[in-house]
Amino acid sequence: MHSDESRTSGGADVKAVIRHIEQLPAPPPVAVKILTEVMEETADFVHISPLIESDPALTVKVLRMANSMKYDYRGHIENVEQALSTIGFTSLKNAMLSVIIRDTFFAEPQQGDTNLTNIWKHTLASAVATELLAEEVAPELASVAFTAGMVHDCGKLVLLMAMPHVYERLLDESKTTGAPMLDLETEAIGVDHTQAGKWLLQQWQLPARLTDAAWLHHQTPDALAGLGVDRRLITLVQLGNLLAHDVMVDGWSRPQDTTRDALVAHFGLTDDAVEAIKSRIGHGYAKRAAIFDLDADAARFYFEALQRANASLAGMNANLFDTSERLRRAGRILETIGVVGPSLAAMHDPWDAFILMASTMRTRLGSREGFVYRVNADLPAMEGLYWNGTTTQELRLPLTEELALPQDAAETIPSGALAAVLTGYLSRSPVPDGEAPTRLIVQSPFCIAPLATGSAFIGEMLFVPEQPSARLLTQEHIGYCQLAGLLAATLERLDLLARLESRAEHLATTLRKLKGLNSKLVQAERLAAVGQLAAGAAHEINNPLAIIYARTQLMEHREQDEKKKRDLSQMKEQIERITSILSNLMDFARPMPPKMQKTNLADVVTRTLALVRGEMGKQGIRLETDLAPDLPHILGDANQLEQVLLNLVINAEHAITEREDPATPGRIHVRTRLTGSGRRAVLTVTDNGVGMTNETLKKIFDPFYSTKEEGKGTGLGLSTSYSIVAGHDGEMTYESAPGRGTTARVTLPLATPDAQASTPTPAPAPPVDDAILVVDDERHIRDILSESLEAKGYRVETACNGEEGLARLASHSYRLLLLDLRMPSRDGLSLLTHVQDKLADMPVVILTGMAGPDEVDQAMRLGARRCIRKPFEINALLTEVETLLGKEES
Repeated sequence: MHSDESRTSGGADVKAVIRHIEQLPAPPPVAVKILTEVMEETADFVHISPLIESDPALTVKVLRMANSMKYDYRGHIENVEQALSTIGFTSLKNAMLSVIIRDTFFAEPQQGDTNLTNIWKHTLASAVATELLAEEVAPELASVAFTAGMVHDCGKLVLLMAMPHVYERLLDESKTTGAPMLDLETEAIGVDHTQAGKWLLQQWQLPARLTDAAWLHHQTPDALAGLGVDRRLITLVQLGNLLAHDVMVDGWSRPQDTTRDALVAHFGLTDDAVEAIKSRIGHGYAKRAAIFDLDADAARFYFEALQRANASLAGMNANLFDTSERLRRAGRILETIGVVGPSLAAMHDPWDAFILMASTMRTRLGSREGFVYRVNADLPAMEGLYWNGTTTQELRLPLTEELALPQDAAETIPSGALAAVLTGYLSRSPVPDGEAPTRLIVQSPFCIAPLATGSAFIGEMLFVPEQPSARLLTQEHIGYCQLAGLLAATLERLDLLARLESRAEHLATTLRKLKGLNSKLVQAERLAAVGQLAAGAAHEINNPLAIIYARTQLMEHREQDEKKKRDLSQMKEQIERITSILSNLMDFARPMPPKMQKTNLADVVTRTLALVRGEMGKQGIRLETDLAPDLPHILGDANQLEQVLLNLVINAEHAITEREDPATPGRIHVRTRLTGSGRRAVLTVTDNGVGMTNETLKKIFDPFYSTKEEGKGTGLGLSTSYSIVAGHDGEMTYESAPGRGTTARVTLPLATPDAQASTPTPAPAPPVDDAILVVDDERHIRDILSESLEAKGYRVETACNGEEGLARLASHSYRLLLLDLRMPSRDGLSLLTHVQDKLADMPVVILTGMAGPDEVDQAMRLGARRCIRKPFEINALLTEVETLLGKEES
């Protein structure tokens, strides 16, 4: 009883069973000894009589049996030996079992304990069946078969007495559901009745054959083969137990049919033989019932069995009707799936899918209330459709960041029962192990079908079934889950379609932007091409123009005739106009790089508008400003930005003066602000002028394009401004419409905290020396410069190219060097590089008609002091020379 097996077989309930067994009254030792000797067939009447007479209670029981009406010796048997010879060893064995088992568990009569009585009845019927089977297939076991059958279910008596309420519930559940008692006992108590029977018989020290019968009678013959026990006796008990169930119709698990058929085949019994044995069980039961204080009427035994059979048939009929009804409902679900599937496939909006599902559940499947929803993690929220009766309501329930319902969510949910179910929705695992769900979750009164695809949780469909109390068939579980799966697939498809449409729109927007960028690139390439053309044209024009301009100045200076002097002055003005155009061309083709430094945009606006405010006032144009306070500094070249703003304001002025309604006051509004991101500054100039057409807007940044009258504009102002803004890593755009004015918008980057000014530090002036050296590949330029400088009293030497100039500088020292940058043989930059040691004492003035800003900057870094563009004004050049040489002399 205290083996390791008993210690490790369960928890508190197992200990209670063991404790109950230990507290049961032990059977009389004499009865156990007599039973053992009778079973071993080693006893005789002479030997057994003194043992019975040693126990008064046993003596009385044996004499009472011998004097009963059954043996027709009523009142004539007076001693035990006579009684034994009358009743025989078989009846004596039954009497000992009655004393050992029945009297132990029925110490006090319990007429109202139906379960205890039923177990006892079944035990006797099983013992009779086992004995009959032994007589048929194993006569050598006939003497022990009945006894083994009587003890096989004693474990049930132990469990019922140890914990009556629990075990009565298990008995009822087994009859109702057909679940095996062994499984129910192990799950609820931790030990089954076979183990409890083994412990009891071990404690009572009954023969091992009886203990094994109680312990192993539910094992298969194959399992018993390796246990080294008398498996033939045990299998007889097992089959006798099943045949007793058959005859008594007392409720058992239908899968045992297979076990019974296997056992029948094991013993080689025919169906007729089995039926013959079953027909004799009732009579055998009645014959022995009196010994065990049971009703001895065979007719009553069969009548009770018939009643149980009728009740079982009625239950089966009800179950069949219920199953038929549920199968009808399952068929209706399958039919609904066939109708709803194509409709869902044609859906283009999730809410239409929700409406269809709610209508289907309500009208086709009889669900009076439900809620179908999906989880929108972007909001985050539950969103779906609630139905109740004939009404529907869209619901959107906000979720927390953890996708849980907030504490006050129940206030916005129309049904209290629905609120209770939804509150714990995250605790439900919609798709275990990544497989599609095949069963519903039941949380009364709702059934819950997860909306899931693969392992992705989308939402749920909660509904009250047509008959809430009815148990759903597996087919219904599968049908509802398939219906939910169709909805989930539809929602996923629509979500994917929405994402694809969003991406398509994004791609379309990107393509439009790329098209715009491509247009700008084409414009930039066109401007670059024009710039190259302009640079080449300027170079070809500048040198001869410089000669004409210089000669015109000399002729004007020498001419005495006033008329001719005026003609030469007019020629000079036109040459200066040509020079201005060429200068603009050069600025456009090769703009000076901006000197980037922290710049206050408001100061730029204030200084620029101060230049034009007076003139604007004379024309009746009102200048308005709206400058953002505390606007951060931008990173830019203040002078170039003033040039840009001046161009924009002058263009606005021209647009106002060209209006057909001069009575309307002109207005130019200049505004500064930050962009929405706060990372760039925006300067806008808005006028109420004539405006522009779309065709004009497409061309405004093209060089030489102008809407002004001939002679009033070169068409390079906006082109140059555009290049300046681009050089500042900014953007310039125009918005306009005919008669509605124009808005020019310039966007510029803000200065970073570590932005530094890039103004170069001028080099110190070198000391003065002897003559002035002129190095230029144009002979006429050399002649004009020599003539002009000599007229001022300077001695001049010339060189026709860089190589000759380098040779002269190698052998002589000069007071000043006038140097053209672009020459054959050796250019000016190369010459400056080779005479670095002389530049400290010799000022250098660069003469150029085509050199770009980079070349000019490089020349200044190499030591040049001034840069004069061709064509140049002679007096201005002479002034620069005098200034440089004057500084050296001082």
